Amino acid sequence: MILWTVEPVDRIFPSPQPERSIMEIDGGLLEGEKTPEGFKVSRLISTDPGLFLKEEYAPGIVKKM
Repeated sequence: MILWTVEPVDRIFPSPQPERSIMEIDGGLLEGEKTPEGFKVSRLISTDPGLFLKEEYAPGIVKKM
């Protein structure tokens, strides 16, 4: 079957997105998802440039809860 449309593929066949959660830290926020292993970080939201240098807030890191 061929589907001819001007709509993006993601709009026609949406992929399930994991539910995002926010974790507060000193100086900012961590966005990520809760997994059985802990909180998996996807991004850091902060105005403190020093926090971006810390490995514990890097994307992909799993923090124990």
